[in-house]
Amino acid sequence: MNGFAKAWAVCGLGFAMVLASAPVSAEDLHFSEALRLAALKHPSVQVKLSELQAANKDVDASMWGRFPSVTVQGTSSNSQPQTALVIQQPLWEGGRVTGQILLTQAAVRQAEAALLETRQSVMQQTSVTFFEILRLHERLILTKKSESEHQKLVALIDRRVKAEISPVADFILAKARKQQATSDRIQVERSLQAALLTLDQWVGPQAGAPKLPTALPWQPKPDAQWVEGAKAFSGELHRLRAQVDVAQAQIQVAKAAGWPALYLVNRQSLGGAGYALSGDRNQTYLSLNFSPGAGLSAAATVEAAKARLDVADQGIALYERQLEQQVRNALSDVQSLELQLGTSQELIKATEEVVDSYLRQYQIGRKNWLDVLNALRESIQAANTAGEIEYGLYAVKLRLLLSSGQLNIDNLQSIYD
Repeated sequence: MNGFAKAWAVCGLGFAMVLASAPVSAEDLHFSEALRLAALKHPSVQVKLSELQAANKDVDASMWGRFPSVTVQGTSSNSQPQTALVIQQPLWEGGRVTGQILLTQAAVRQAEAALLETRQSVMQQTSVTFFEILRLHERLILTKKSESEHQKLVALIDRRVKAEISPVADFILAKARKQQATSDRIQVERSLQAALLTLDQWVGPQAGAPKLPTALPWQPKPDAQWVEGAKAFSGELHRLRAQVDVAQAQIQVAKAAGWPALYLVNRQSLGGAGYALSGDRNQTYLSLNFSPGAGLSAAATVEAAKARLDVADQGIALYERQLEQQVRNALSDVQSLELQLGTSQELIKATEEVVDSYLRQYQIGRKNWLDVLNALRESIQAANTAGEIEYGLYAVKLRLLLSSGQLNIDNLQSIYD
């Protein structure tokens, strides 16, 4: 193994060195810690937590609908004002109070589902950015090695041109390829810096340098189990089901508006100019109230609530199909990438050997300079492709683990960092 092959062989060691020298905190950022920080502290998660707290307060408020209400009334009879205290206890309201309680409880489930959905999304985006940084780190090593190898070739051809062994055109071509390698390195450095800034948005600034986990909690299972797991843990599907509960509660509340309400009322006179003239100062009676609203608005409200229920049911059926298709596509990607991974590693070795062989043959005139440069380019492309396949496989597996609930905020310790 000569210079070029040795250069690519140390990529793994160089990867760790680049991670250590990254322009962030000196401490390593483990993948499980990155997910935990994002799932607990990201502003979008905090917003959903506040919405959940507000929804729970709405439930508490709706529960008070079963309790009596107290009213102070001021009236005037025969020009004699007086004040009374009225206590009204609902006995039967056609299901209005129960429906309102069910509505707020469904809103809580909807808020819980929205929190789960947001956490899943944040963790997915964090994992994508995390492994994109690792991929770009590895690619940066490759571009630096490529730049170094092209510089060696420039020096080699420069000596041959000065010795009038090779034409000047070969030097110009080698110089152009070296400049392209430098441009590639600069572009990767910019992409890496942008990815690091994006990660800061998810987990907070100065969290540390991303560290590749030793292993993920991945276990092959039948496709049907992955699909069922994704349906059971999907935050969006939970939210759609909560919308069904909300629509059903809205129907009950709307129907209750078409029924009279029965109350037990106690009225006590408190005083005033007409207090002495009043006969019954303490009255207890039943009150039947009926207020169906303007025209047929109550019936129209019921029909509108039923229509929203149909929309929610159809949304669930549609999303279940889409989710199943996404899971099966991801599983297909896993199989494809696993097959490509072994081939890509073999291709790296083969292209390295071709570069070494072409360099030797060029020295004795059996290969031209363009053949050497093209072989080097193919070797670089093979290494880049292998990195994309490796980290692409990580990303797809993580998407499946997170979407199926096998990896969530409660079991991040299952990641072998």
